[in-house]
Order: sequence, then structure tokens, then C-alpha cells
Amino acid sequence: MKKYICFCFVAIITITVTFFSCKKTNEETTPVIKEFFNGYVQKGPFVNGSSVSIVELNESFNQTGKTYQTAIIDNSGSFELNNIELASRYVELKGDGFYFNEITGETSGAPLTLSALADVENVNSVNVNILTHLEKQRVEYLIKQQRMSYTAAKKQAQNEILAIFGFQPQENSSETLNLANNAALLAISCIMQGHLSTGDMVQLTADIIADMKQDGKLDNVALGAKLMNNAISLKSLLSTIRNNLSKKYIELGMNVPIPDFESYIQSFINSGLYPSTYSIKYPKTGEHGINILSDEVTEIVIKNNAGSFVGSMRAETPKGFNLKVILKDAMWFYQALPTPKNWTVSTYNDNTKSQVFTVTESGKVSDLNFMVINKGEEYEFITIEYYENGETKPTKVKKLNIVLED
Repeated sequence: MKKYICFCFVAIITITVTFFSCKKTNEETTPVIKEFFNGYVQKGPFVNGSSVSIVELNESFNQTGKTYQTAIIDNSGSFELNNIELASRYVELKGDGFYFNEITGETSGAPLTLSALADVENVNSVNVNILTHLEKQRVEYLIKQQRMSYTAAKKQAQNEILAIFGFQPQENSSETLNLANNAALLAISCIMQGHLSTGDMVQLTADIIADMKQDGKLDNVALGAKLMNNAISLKSLLSTIRNNLSKKYIELGMNVPIPDFESYIQSFINSGLYPSTYSIKYPKTGEHGINILSDEVTEIVIKNNAGSFVGSMRAETPKGFNLKVILKDAMWFYQALPTPKNWTVSTYNDNTKSQVFTVTESGKVSDLNFMVINKGEEYEFITIEYYENGETKPTKVKKLNIVLED
């Protein structure tokens, strides 16, 4: 009797092991075959010849060792690859190369690497962009550490990235989005770039990824401030960015209506999610003396024995910012030769007693030799209106009192 029971027990174990072994073998040997596979790599669009790799991942999202290599085939950032056979439905795509910088309208000064995770079982096209790159490590963390499914992790991570910009969730997955038709993606691309070099943008991107990896939140206020600074610095350049992209796609023979990314950038600026540490600075002194634009300077003194006041009109404008200053209500002069440093000056308007001073190029110091001459008149004040960063109404107004002393 004991022998019979033991025999049955061994038989049951054998059948069970055989069943599970067969099931596992069938899953591992079912290939995912793609006769044709394509997509886009975009920060702005990556340039022709940039490299693209497709890395096979197993069910645990670890590399299997199988990689396919291809390259961008035109300046729209598109790539294609035929006859891919994968043992898993999951892949990581990497694009590496130079890209079109939509802010400057030129090719980047250094190469960039962007990544994307994707489930390719039922798709033949995957895009790589700044959003897929920002979310990648968060997706991996949710899968490996929180035991979430790929679909759930992907959706959560994408929404968390969008949330740091104050954007609503997207219906479509990040790897299906394209700069040419998705305003939120284009806005994020612009905000991440700002006026940063490629190297500085890479650093900012890596810092944000590291900060959000475990909790999905941007806790570092300094990083948020950098994003806000970037966005504000683009405020006066939105039409330029649109023109840069339109021109680029026209050169490629593509009729692309650029999406309304401007409203997304303005929405982020208005959100108040992070402080801005970027501003136009008006130091107390300039190259020629007291700076009449400084908040600390509320009056200038003309002594009878000196006959005039001589000082500076100085502004330090961050890259991407612009500034217009209108002076009113008195008589003043500036030294025309040598020409004012980085100021464009209008003709004095005798009817309105006003003159317009405009910063010529952002990112550079503006200064000039400013004078008020004592002609025996009882001057009272000069009204100074500041129009910062494209505002049509003065961002501030001050009265600069003129004091005559014996």
C-alpha cells in the first residue's frame, strides 16, 4: 500500500513539473516579429545620421543582450528598421546625436542622448522625445520596486512628469507624441531647453529625473526655479520659436501646422508652481557713476558750481529677456560718442518730452553716460517707466527727483 501511494505522488509531481515547464518554454519562444518598424527622435528633431538603438528587455525590464542599430534618415528625426525579431514585447530605444534647437533655430552645439521605454507587441512605431526620457527611470522604479504593471507604471509616470509643468494628463502615451502635433510636448521641450547649452540642459534633465525617481514629485525648489526661469526667458521669443520650427519643416518639404505651445508655456508661467530667480538687475552704480535706473536711487543732485549731474543708465538683462525704458517730463542728455553700450535710443520727442531706450541684445550689459545740465531751471523730477520682458504696460514706474544745490 505504501508503494502505491508513493508512486502516485511521484507521478503527480512529474506531471505538474512537466506542465509548468512546457508553459514557460512556450512563453519564452514566442517571438515578437516586426517586418517594418519606425519612429521619430526629437528634442527638436535629431539631425540626419544620428544613431538609434533598439535594446531588447526581458519581463523584468533588464537587457537581454540583443540590440538592433539604425540611424536617423533625414532632418525630421525619422528612423526605420526592418525585420526585427524579439523574444520580448518590451524594448528601450535610444537616440544619440545632434538636434535642431527650436530656440536658436540652429543645430545644437553638442550631441544629446534620449531614451524611451515601449511595449511593441501591437505597434510598429515608437517615438523618442524629452517626455519619454524624463519618465523612463520613474517607470522602471515603479515596475521593479513597486511591482506595478508596465501599463500602470507608464501612465502614472507620464502624468507625474506632466504635473510638474502644471499640464493635464494626455490621452496618448508619450512614445506616440510628436513635436509637430502635440502642444504640451513642444512646450516641455522648449522649457527644458530655455537658453541653456546642451550640456547644461542635460544636467538639468538628469537632476529632475533623479529627484522624481522615487516619489514622482519635484521636491527640489531650485530645479523648479530653473524651469520657471527658462519659461520666463522665452516669453518674448515665442513667435521666434514658432517661426524657427515652421521654417525648419518647410525646408524639409513638410506642411506642418505648429501646435499652440505658446499657451502651455504661458500657463506654466502663470501657475506659480515654482519661484523665479531670474530678473533684470539695475545695480546702484554703473560705468559712469550713480545708476538712475536703480531702485535705490530716488534723486539726483545738481550743484550750481558743478553745473550738471553725470551718471549711468545701466541694466543687466538675462538672456532671452528684453527691456524698454521711457523717460519723461524733463530735459536730459546722453553721450552719443562713443555710442551707448547695448542701448538703442529714439529721438527725443519735444511734444511729449519723452525718449525711448531699448536694450539691443539680451544677455549683455547695457550702459550709457547720462547727464542732466543745470540751465537755471527749477527741475522737479524725471518719470521713468520700465517695460520688462515684452510687457505692454509698465512693470514699474518711478519718479527720479532732481535736486538743485548751491
